Amino acid sequence: MKVMVIEGNPDHFEIIEDALASITEIHAHVVRSETLSTGAARLSSEHFDICLCDLQLPDSTISETVLWLSLQTNPLPMVVLTSVNSIKIAQTLLNKGVQDYLSKDELTPQLLYKTCYYAIERFRHQQEFAGYNQDMQAFCASLSHDFNGHISRIMGVSKALKADLTSRIDCTPDELKWFNYLEKSTKDVHSIVSDLQSYLSVGYANQVFEIVNLKLVITKAVISLKDTIQTDFKVNIPDELADISGNIALLQLLFQNLIANSIKFNNSLPIIDIAMDDTGNYIEILLQDNGIGFNPLHVNKIFSPFHRLVNGKKFSGSGLGLSIVKRIIEHHSGSIEAKSELGVGSLFILKFKKVKIIA
Repeated sequence: MKVMVIEGNPDHFEIIEDALASITEIHAHVVRSETLSTGAARLSSEHFDICLCDLQLPDSTISETVLWLSLQTNPLPMVVLTSVNSIKIAQTLLNKGVQDYLSKDELTPQLLYKTCYYAIERFRHQQEFAGYNQDMQAFCASLSHDFNGHISRIMGVSKALKADLTSRIDCTPDELKWFNYLEKSTKDVHSIVSDLQSYLSVGYANQVFEIVNLKLVITKAVISLKDTIQTDFKVNIPDELADISGNIALLQLLFQNLIANSIKFNNSLPIIDIAMDDTGNYIEILLQDNGIGFNPLHVNKIFSPFHRLVNGKKFSGSGLGLSIVKRIIEHHSGSIEAKSELGVGSLFILKFKKVKIIA
């Protein structure tokens, strides 16, 4: 086992080296880098089975090391070496891809061996899962492409046939009705396929999380909807909204689906009011619409895939919009709930974890 130890304190390194040497189950070849810069350079140019990295280094503060650890893309498991007062930071890094952390005050050969072994195994399983994710993503994209290709050809033939017939003869009202029905049905199938791809893809893509401003995301979602739908609507967005950790593309898809849902299920000019509430550990985004609402007895059903509470002939769609919203927000370690009554609109409450600033 080839181990990179990025540790500025020679006494601490000696303890780690001795602990690795005393582990009879493995033969450890230990390489030390005293600084983050030299360690990062060697990780990029040499193969290592695992890296043990201290948080505070001669050329890097804790916050700088945390940033590097959260962004590093070297294909090997990372274990953080931490003191008692930085365990919370190390735990936070677990959500950023670091495999584990070790408290220097509790370090023993057996604990070090178990931590390294489990970190390597965990990383191997993550790599296998990442490969599965790529296969699933490719499958979803291929399936959507093939389906939509056939649907587009059917739509093209239908339009061409309608144009040819109407140029030669006067079609009856029933014939024109069937042409319109065919056009609407193919559009609905196209929508279902696209939404199904979005639903299946959430959590399978290699999604990068970063600090995202919710006002910017919602504004982009509104602009995208105005470019794609014919219905007039109004969205009132506060001047300021919080930053959260998330994936921009997924969050935009979330708000597009949520706002589109409020626009669709409405018998008048859709008006959506957005507000924010800071609850301490969470940011709540409240979306209130003036739509048709729903029976509160069905509140647990509205986020289920393909489930509809209203007449599908009047309000067409795939039945996947709110289930996509739910999957995305759960992928962001958040939650969503809905409150409504028939005829008075609906209130959606989205809960996101607050961004924790690491000093």
